[in-house]
Amino acid sequence: MTGTAIRAAPRVTPALLGLVALPVAIIIAAIALGAPPPAVAAALALAIALGVVARPLRRAGLASAWMVLLPFTILAGEVTAISLGGQSGRILWADLWVGLGLLVLLVRGRFVLDVPRAPLLVATLPFLAWCTLGLPLARDPLTAIAELKEWVVALAAGACAVRWVTTRMRARVLLGATVLTGVVLTVLMAHVALHDPRGFAIAVLTKNVDLPWGKSNYLAGLLLLGFPVALGLMGSAAGVREGAMWLAAAVVIALGLALSASKGAVLAVALACAAMFLGPWGRGSRAWPRVVMLVVFGLVAALFTTGPLRAALEYRMQASALDYSGSERMLLYRLAIDEGLRHPLLGIGINNFSVASHSLHGLDTVPHNLELGFFAELGVPGLALALAWCAALLGTAFGAVRASRTARDRTLALGVAAAVVAALLHNQVESTLYGEQFKLLLFGVAAAAWRLSLQDAPGVVAGCTGENPMPPGESCAMHETP
Repeated sequence: MTGTAIRAAPRVTPALLGLVALPVAIIIAAIALGAPPPAVAAALALAIALGVVARPLRRAGLASAWMVLLPFTILAGEVTAISLGGQSGRILWADLWVGLGLLVLLVRGRFVLDVPRAPLLVATLPFLAWCTLGLPLARDPLTAIAELKEWVVALAAGACAVRWVTTRMRARVLLGATVLTGVVLTVLMAHVALHDPRGFAIAVLTKNVDLPWGKSNYLAGLLLLGFPVALGLMGSAAGVREGAMWLAAAVVIALGLALSASKGAVLAVALACAAMFLGPWGRGSRAWPRVVMLVVFGLVAALFTTGPLRAALEYRMQASALDYSGSERMLLYRLAIDEGLRHPLLGIGINNFSVASHSLHGLDTVPHNLELGFFAELGVPGLALALAWCAALLGTAFGAVRASRTARDRTLALGVAAAVVAALLHNQVESTLYGEQFKLLLFGVAAAAWRLSLQDAPGVVAGCTGENPMPPGESCAMHETP
């Protein structure tokens, strides 16, 4: 028949068969194993998501897919816990993901991995060497080894991130993955609070928004990395749609900080954002992220002063609660000083403050102060190396601000610097640095900051100058210029 177009039958490819067969296989396996409906729904959602993103991820490359998905692995909890001498060596999904990706990179590079000399990576090596030196004299070597393992995993992830962020666009992608991880984390915390049998407000009041692998104060430490970065991505967005997406992410993460009811985290992120966006560093950046920041902080304040969470604020701010929190920290600080003075050279071993704190109330806890904790655990030399690591982290973040040429670049750099400042401020009253999830996100943010701090000539991509060669199988033409 003339004039009638005949549509070709859809081509059956292995990818199409897999997209259909995978959900079916999940359902059959779930029925056979008796998996609960939430697990079936989560598996199906993951299968559908993988089918949707399979093509763009394949275009981007396996290394890019691995790096972008790395921040989300912290949400998966732990695989197993192996009990050795009373201590549990936790193996996280993030460990497996980092190890698998690193193995593939090493095999593809013939067991040679070229990594640029980022200051933070260089400063981490002597710090870890000193931690290793003190292992034989640690009060509990297994506890020290478990913490050292977390640092090694975070360092490996940071090195791969530094190697991967060859362009400013890739730095934005890595930062965006960190922000979206915070959004998912907030959703999980809200789910816990909404399903508390005592009610949403009581759950926040009693700080009962914990996840299986982290308490509310620790989760707040993860969220305070995402909020400033979301502001930076919003202010540096190329269009209204992208800016609106990061605005929504910032609002959601701010809600997560409110749900955590962590005074230290909220104060740290507020001070850091105010210092970077409203202070002298904020000159030359876009103005509307500052407006959004003030509005979001105002909404959170209104939520606690006039909304359903007012009881939580009154309870958390009453004199007895503040006195209890302050007195507990003073006990920990005095213990840290005493242990540091008794062992000024090597300390008692990395993360062994938790062993010493058992003598206070029979509970293992962290030192709640970065400097005093490392003084007790690593002695004076270890404390100096830890402070050098912090200085390298701050130098990288502020280097990104100094290297920014446009208002968009400066706004993004301010968000990254605010995240780093907030993290260090928060660790003056908490100890989120003792968590592997926090270290992984922090090293990722630092890797993006390092890339933003490079002052490349227009049209030059990091790694194409001969100083830092491109990874095997990639060429300079494959990457977008800054």
